[in-house]
Amino acid sequence: MKYFAILFLTLTLVGCESSSTAAPEVSPGLTQNQLVPTLQKIAETGEYSAVLQDLTVGLENAGYMEQAVTVQSFNDLSDPEDVKKLAAKLVETMKK
Repeated sequence: MKYFAILFLTLTLVGCESSSTAAPEVSPGLTQNQLVPTLQKIAETGEYSAVLQDLTVGLENAGYMEQAVTVQSFNDLSDPEDVKKLAAKLVETMKK
């Protein structure tokens, strides 16, 4: 019984030590002066996947919550032309 208790305690301590995991790295996002130029580039090219996370975080940090939600909907659009149109609308909204 004594050996069983020592074995159980050892396994418990080893299990607790190995459970630490690194937190995922969070993007700082784009700065406010990078938002419109980035959206303009998306409106021209239709390419957004490389900047989607940074753009979303940047919009949120700048207080553009609705625009951040709209940017996330780019993933739902299958046609790059639709992405271009939506990005152009966002540019016009943010320039006001």
